[in-house]
Parts: sequence; structure tokens; C-alpha cells
Amino acid sequence: MINTEDFNSFKKGDKRLFKQVFDSFYKGLFLFARKYIASDSEVEDLLQEVFVMLWEKKDQLADAMSLKAFLYVSVRNKALNKLRHQKVVDEHQKEMLLNLSGEAFYKENLIEEETYRLLLNAIDTLPVQTRRVCQMVMNGARNVDIAEELEISKHTVKYHKQQAFSVLREKLSDYVYVLPILIALFET
Repeated sequence: MINTEDFNSFKKGDKRLFKQVFDSFYKGLFLFARKYIASDSEVEDLLQEVFVMLWEKKDQLADAMSLKAFLYVSVRNKALNKLRHQKVVDEHQKEMLLNLSGEAFYKENLIEEETYRLLLNAIDTLPVQTRRVCQMVMNGARNVDIAEELEISKHTVKYHKQQAFSVLREKLSDYVYVLPILIALFET
């Protein structure tokens, strides 16, 4: 423990005394924090935060006894906050795992992948230039950008989009749920 004179110097920012406080309390605080947190590296991080906080608030401490109380209370509070946060993270991961393993998630993703596969297979049957335009549309390219990259007019791009829409609508007519996707893709 530091005496009153040293404590006043500590409050004024004496780094030598800060190191002395650090060296005096670190091991005890480490063991104290380990009662809450199992990971040594997490305890070290927590203690680093506490000592930074001590340095920032050193001038607010009343006396040498409040220094010790500040350190132990800060470690306890930070450890409890870390545990509460970890509990929230664990609950969220548990919920996500339940959602991901659920039948609805499986079916939804299966339908999405199957729809995408059907659409890609149908696009592969399009004439080369129409296919290229269609693929660029699916990648989010605008008519102007497509025309520029393929060195064709905007009207030709629109023509290829209309051709692609007509052919795909016909090829995928048995899959009604694909129609809204096609409409959204080929809106001009």
C-alpha cells in the first residue's frame, strides 16, 4: 500500500508510483478475476482495462484505501459485465443454432437453391449474347453499363432482356414461384 504523500503524487500522475501500484496489485487482482473468468488472456485484457481506467480516474480517488477498493470493485464489475455479455452471446448462438437446424430453414434454403439452379440452367440455354445480357442483369448491371461493356445499343440490351424474359418464362412455366423473380430481374 502507498502512503498519503505517495498517494498524492500518484494522483498527480507520477508514473513510477503507478507502476508500483500496478506491481503491488496485479497478481492479487489476477487471482480475484480468475474466480469469475476462466481464460487467462481475458483476465489480462480485463485487468489492462481496469488499470487504464485507474489512470484516467486517479485524480478522483479520495485516499489510498479507496484505491484498493476501486481496483477490486472495478475488476468485479467488469468481470460480471463480461459474464452477462457472454450469456447474451451464448443465448443468441443457441437460438441461431435452433433456427439453422430447423425444418423451416432447411426447406426455405432448399427451395431457394433449387429455384436458383433451375433459373441458371434455363439461362444456359439462351443464345450467347442474350445469356451474357441476362447474366449481367442478374449481377445488378444497368442497361447503360451493359450496352457500354458489350458495345451494343441500349435498345439492343432491352431487346435481349425481353427475349430472355420470354424464353425463361416459357421454360420455367411449370415453376410458378419463379415468375416474380423473373419479373423483378427484367423490369426495364
